[in-house]
Amino acid sequence: MLQKRFFYTILFLLGFLNLSLHAQQSNPFYCHYGNFKTDAKEKLFFRLENLNFAKNDEYKGEFVKGATYIGYIATPKIVYYPTDDLRIEAGIRLQKYSGLAEYPNSEPVFSIHYQASDKFSLILGTLNQDNNHHLHEALFEPERFFTDRAENGLQALFKSERLDFDTWINWEQFIFENDPFQEVFTFGLTAGLRLISSESSHSLTIPLQVLFTHRGGEIDSSDSFKQTIGHFGTGLAYSKAYDHSFLKKINVEAFVFLFNDNSSIKEFAYGRGKGFNFRIGAETKHSNLKLGYWIGDKFNSSRGSAFFQSMSVINNDYIKKRREIVTAKYRIQKSIAKGIILGGQVDTYLDMNSNHDFSYATSLFVKINGEFFLKKLDWK
Repeated sequence: MLQKRFFYTILFLLGFLNLSLHAQQSNPFYCHYGNFKTDAKEKLFFRLENLNFAKNDEYKGEFVKGATYIGYIATPKIVYYPTDDLRIEAGIRLQKYSGLAEYPNSEPVFSIHYQASDKFSLILGTLNQDNNHHLHEALFEPERFFTDRAENGLQALFKSERLDFDTWINWEQFIFENDPFQEVFTFGLTAGLRLISSESSHSLTIPLQVLFTHRGGEIDSSDSFKQTIGHFGTGLAYSKAYDHSFLKKINVEAFVFLFNDNSSIKEFAYGRGKGFNFRIGAETKHSNLKLGYWIGDKFNSSRGSAFFQSMSVINNDYIKKRREIVTAKYRIQKSIAKGIILGGQVDTYLDMNSNHDFSYATSLFVKINGEFFLKKLDWK
């Protein structure tokens, strides 16, 4: 019965490809980090990174509650290149929710970006968290891009014809000796090994995703237990690009994920689990569609979407060993001026439980990325 249901679901998803929309991992609204300029020695710029968002989550079932987010994240900053291979950024990240007088999680941002070569770069301070590092939503909830604080720590990025990788440490909670709370940090690695040259219209890639979250410390006075959660993901991704066509790209992805709780006291119902996700999609110039089927077995995540977990975030006593979810995500976007994108997204989740709970979210985004040359300053 399960195999038959899975077969019919796959046929249903394949049928949707005729809509000529798009599925890709990159979300243009979650990308703000400025490209490194290699010809800007001793030049000073003003840069604005802004995201206005309105997202309404209408969620059903026992695993996650619905919510509404309306507001903006604006990051004005000064950008300076003392040399051809070094960039310094300083500014403030303003996080504002409509109807709330305060600016929660607003904070200064500062980073040093060293472009060691055309392939390798190093960032210290506020990190490049574009598209949530391309992490799958089962490992990292996409909403965290505009609900969490900015990531700060250390990051290394590499990009070549055959291999891309992004590895980082986001230090979320620092501690001094005898602090009554624990340190918290996240380590991540995302990579893609291309098996077919990027010059081809066909692309075949082996993706790798690793995410560790840790809560603990050696010098705090907290009596809380230490937590270390590991997540691993890999699979195969294929895409085909089309020139001079309404349909720009199609892609197919298959992922396998592993979850492992190495905490001194298990916080989740299961210490180990796994998940499988199959996704297909297509892309046009202004719109995209991504369709997927998720099967999880004892799977949980410390940072991922609650939809894919075996233990409810609403009630930790509500546990389902096996989860099956059908997902469909449609996004449309249009560039209305240079550096300004307007668009919206609809996310749907069908829980293949006995009640067939159907959840959805609708979003409206405006992204503004602008950079203006101010003057040339001698570095002394």
